[in-house]
Amino acid sequence: MALLAVGYCRVSTDNQAETGHSLDAQQRAIKEYCTRKGWQLQKIYTDAGISGTLDARPALETLFRDAEREQFEVVVVHAIDRFYRSLSGLLRAIERLGRRNISFVSLTENLDFTTPWGKLTLAVLGTLAEIYIDKLRVETRKGLLERAKKGLHNGTIPFGYCTGLCSTCTDPNGKDYCPRFGNADTGDGVVLVPHPIEAIAVRRAYKQSVLNHASDRDVADFLNKTGVRYNGKSIALRPKRKAADLRRYGPPVFLKDSVREMLKRVFYTGVVPYYSVSANGVKRKRNDAAALYPGQHRAIIPQTLFDRAQEARQIRRTAPIVRGRKPVTIHPLTGTLLCGNCDKSMHSVSTGGRRYYRCATRIQQRDACTQPTVHAEAVEAQLVTFFRHLQWPTHWPDRLIPDILSSTAQKETYRSLQEKMVRAKNLFIEGDLSRTEYERHRSLYREQLACNLTTIQPDAILASYHLAKNLPALWATAKENSLKRKLPLALLEAITIQGHTLNGLQPNSVFYPLLKHTCSFRQEGQCHSGSDGTRTRDLRLDRPIC
Repeated sequence: MALLAVGYCRVSTDNQAETGHSLDAQQRAIKEYCTRKGWQLQKIYTDAGISGTLDARPALETLFRDAEREQFEVVVVHAIDRFYRSLSGLLRAIERLGRRNISFVSLTENLDFTTPWGKLTLAVLGTLAEIYIDKLRVETRKGLLERAKKGLHNGTIPFGYCTGLCSTCTDPNGKDYCPRFGNADTGDGVVLVPHPIEAIAVRRAYKQSVLNHASDRDVADFLNKTGVRYNGKSIALRPKRKAADLRRYGPPVFLKDSVREMLKRVFYTGVVPYYSVSANGVKRKRNDAAALYPGQHRAIIPQTLFDRAQEARQIRRTAPIVRGRKPVTIHPLTGTLLCGNCDKSMHSVSTGGRRYYRCATRIQQRDACTQPTVHAEAVEAQLVTFFRHLQWPTHWPDRLIPDILSSTAQKETYRSLQEKMVRAKNLFIEGDLSRTEYERHRSLYREQLACNLTTIQPDAILASYHLAKNLPALWATAKENSLKRKLPLALLEAITIQGHTLNGLQPNSVFYPLLKHTCSFRQEGQCHSGSDGTRTRDLRLDRPIC
């Protein structure tokens, strides 16, 4: 009676899976071998585009399930590395098949691994296969690092870019989508160039995330609903998708997951990230690159826009939206509001649909504190009123710079530090300075700037001026409390309350000189600092209180 045999085939890359040559060759060899042996070949299990180091392979899992049901007697593979590339996984598989008295045959090695000598050979060949894959990993990482250092991309082409080979374009968003399809080449196929339509989608996604504080899902909905006009033609935006999927499923749509990957891709700023494995062998995540190298490709968005998008995402991530099924209420002054009696934080609480701030001492019941629980809306309204009543001179921006940079020595020190930072950045971009050295120099210069030139930050102070001046309007238009929370954090280190009234603001190092000048311009009696311009004694805070 003929043995019941099955075959197993595998290729590890999508290119091999699409061309099919490797799969066809494996299947043909298995069929011919079974015919010569007189075995009855029932089925050939095939995993296309899956690594041999993985245990979770659909066809392989089906093979093992059928083996448990004893539906065949021998497994035939073209080569050992087609079945497994790790020795431990290979030995486990052979042992699992052996428990059901199922034999294993490899055509390339021409060995029957059910005999003692076959088992010894199996261990040797399995070890060699594992050594090969380890060496391949090392060489692959070296190649990826070298490409990154040269400023070239690794892996698949990211959304927003293409090869620039328009005359022979094979990009999923090429034919019937890109207006440059079939025209003269705009690139050499090595250095990526911005895709004319996808680059617009990338810019819109970042602007929606930063300017409108949209979530990933909101950005995806926005991209799906809007289109662009290019050369007089209206084009609906869409992500990349293979030609076969386009024919089967139709035009793709943006999902929040694809938008999340887009908003974390630093490649859009003109740098190439290198994602090595960490010390514990885990591959680094998208936002945790081991190194960044200047890229040869053209940036789609500026670095400042990328940084602002990451900051906005961090705020949304650290502000919980739901806990279980109950929405969590966010309080704008959490972490900033302090009790004027005991200097402890005022914690946010919600009861009956209303928001309150309560002293941490009273919540923890450690000491007696007479600070009452206050309505959040009333306290926040007092803060907005304070900023609304600040009297800004019409000539403020013109007067600010001379007042702060009044000392010639300070001007020269500030200019010298700025020139050093620019020079270090240029050396880093040109490759004459490593990233580690550049970050060390940058940290040193920033420390010197912070220690010696605390008040000499005209750009930052002007930014604080515009934020403070427009805070009431921004507060009124902010749709979420998580966005309101960002406003006081950018200007203040602490806000104190006594009873039901705010009685002190502690500005940060940037906002302090701005507020100090503002108080000096206002009429006497309107600034609530001490008579000598220092902090109020009983509040025990480091900077002046207004």
